[in-house]
Amino acid sequence: MPDHDPIEELTRFGAELGRAGGDMPLSAADVRRRGDRIRRRRTALVAGGAALAVATVTAPVLLLTGNQGPDKDLATKDPARSGPLSQHDLLTDDDTVYNGVEDWFATTTSEGDGQGGFHLCARESLTGLGATAVFQRDFELRNTQDPSVEITGDHFGEAIAQFPDAASAAAAYDTIADWVRDCSDQVAATESPDYTSFDPRPVDTGLEDSEAQVIDAHYGPVPSSLDDSGDLAFIAETGLVRVGSRIAVLGSTVIGQDYDFTDGTPVERMVPIAADRLQPGANEPTDPAAAPGTRIADDFPLASGWPATGNETDQPLTGPMRGLDPIALVACDTSATEPRRSDRLLAEWVDVEDVRFRQVTTYPSEDAAAEATAAIAAVFEACPEGPADQDGTVPRWEVRDVDAGDEAFAVLGWQQATGGPTPFGDTTLVVRVGRAVLIENRGGHAGNPQGREQEVVEAISDDAAPVVDAMCAFTDAGC
Repeated sequence: MPDHDPIEELTRFGAELGRAGGDMPLSAADVRRRGDRIRRRRTALVAGGAALAVATVTAPVLLLTGNQGPDKDLATKDPARSGPLSQHDLLTDDDTVYNGVEDWFATTTSEGDGQGGFHLCARESLTGLGATAVFQRDFELRNTQDPSVEITGDHFGEAIAQFPDAASAAAAYDTIADWVRDCSDQVAATESPDYTSFDPRPVDTGLEDSEAQVIDAHYGPVPSSLDDSGDLAFIAETGLVRVGSRIAVLGSTVIGQDYDFTDGTPVERMVPIAADRLQPGANEPTDPAAAPGTRIADDFPLASGWPATGNETDQPLTGPMRGLDPIALVACDTSATEPRRSDRLLAEWVDVEDVRFRQVTTYPSEDAAAEATAAIAAVFEACPEGPADQDGTVPRWEVRDVDAGDEAFAVLGWQQATGGPTPFGDTTLVVRVGRAVLIENRGGHAGNPQGREQEVVEAISDDAAPVVDAMCAFTDAGC
C-alpha cells in the first residue's frame, strides 16, 4: 500500500466541483454563471420595471414579458395529460454527456426493480418506497476518439419511477437523498468501505412543481484489480430529480483522482434533460434513434459565425451542448406549443450588451418541424402589443419574413415607454430546413432592433448562415 491516503487527498473534492466553488480557474463556468444571472434578472425585471434602467446586460424582450413561470421550454405541457411512464422517459445516448473524449452509451434497459439495487446507497427498492412503475437504464463509458481504449470500473445508470401523487414522490426523493448522504453502512461490507459525501447542490430544472439536487461523494480504496497503484478512489455523483409525481435517480461512478469540469459536472448538466423527459403528456421528446435523420451530431457547428472573443469577455461561449436552458418564446402570456421533438442542441454567447442564444431542434418529420415553426410565428402575430408593466412600459413585437432555408422569419421585440422608445429590445431569427428548426435570439444593444430593424435581421442572418447550411443534414436529400 502507498504511504499516502488517496481518500484523504480527495477531501477537497466536494468544494471544487463545477459551480460548487473552490479555487479552480473556471472561466467558462463564469460565463455560464453570467448567463444564469441574466436569466434570473429577466424575472426581476418583470417584477420591477425600474430595474431596467440599471441592468448591465440587457435581457431579451421575449423573455421579459408574459408568463414568467419556471417552465422556460418552448413545449407547453398539458397538466391534464398523464401518459404512463415508459422507457422513452429515460435518458438516451444522445442525452448523456461526459468530457468530449469519452461518453456514456446505454447497455441495458429494464422494467421494474430488478435483482440489484437501483443505487449503491439504496436501502429499499423504488417499489418499496411506493412507486407504481419503474424503469432503469445502465450505461458504460467509452472512448469516442479511440474505441480500442478499454475503460473499466466506470458506470452510469438512471432509474425513473412513477408514484401515486406528488407528495409520495417528494417523500421518496427526500428519503433517497438521506440514503446518499449517509451510505456508510451500505459500503462497509464492500472492498471500499471509506465513504464521504458532500453538501447537496441544488439544480434548477426550469419546470413547475419540480426539485433537483446533485450529491457528490467519494469512497475507496479501489480494488487492486482496478487500480494497482493504490492512488485512486471511486468518485460518485448522484442526481435526484422530482417532476410532479415522478422521480429520476442518476448515479455516476468513475475511478480517478480529479473530477474538474468547467461547464458543470456531467450529472449536473444531465439533470435538466432528465427532468424534461420526466414530464408527462404528448410533448415528450422522442428518441432520435427512432427517427432516422434527426440526431444532431456532437460536432454540429451551432456556434459558427460568432466571434471567438467578446469586447469584455475572453471566453463568451458556452456550448454547444445539450442541457442548457432552451430559448423561451412568450408573448401575452402565451408560448408556442411544440410537437414532439427528437433532439436539441444549444449554445450561449454572453458579453456586455451583446447576449446571444442559439438552439437547433429536430423533429420526426418535416411536417412536425413546420408545425413548430408556424406555432412560434402565431404567438407573436397574435400579440403585436402586450400588457403594460407597472411603470407603463409596453412590450411590442413585429414578425417579418426572411429569405433563408425552407422558411424563415424574424421577431422584432422592443419596450415602448410612455414618452417614446426605450433602449431595450431583442431580435429573434427562426429558420426551418427540412426536419430541423434553428432559433437565434440576440439581446443587448447588439440585438435591439429599434431604428435599425433590417440591419439587425441581416446581421443575425449572416452570422447564422453556416448553421443554416449545415442543417441540410436534416433533409431527405442530405448535404
